[in-house]
Amino acid sequence: MSINTRVQRRLGPLVGLVAFLASGHALARQTPPPPSPPPAVTIGEAAPDFTLTYLVPKPDGGFENRQVALSTFRGKQNVVLAFFPAAFSPG
Repeated sequence: MSINTRVQRRLGPLVGLVAFLASGHALARQTPPPPSPPPAVTIGEAAPDFTLTYLVPKPDGGFENRQVALSTFRGKQNVVLAFFPAAFSPG
């Protein structure tokens, strides 16, 4: 076996590994950026409209999903928005 063949056998897996890692790095760079956060609301400014889903107990013991929009309260009554992390939620 010639020296050239031995070098190729030893360097072949290394070259393949480098090519594999380089292709993975190129794919990782092609992922889209995370979505931008919603615009901040300043003090005294009206909150943007949004819709939330909440659970309502049913007479049979189950629950029913209902939705409510912030706009349904606009001009009728005050609304307090409180934000707090739920248990086991990401940071």
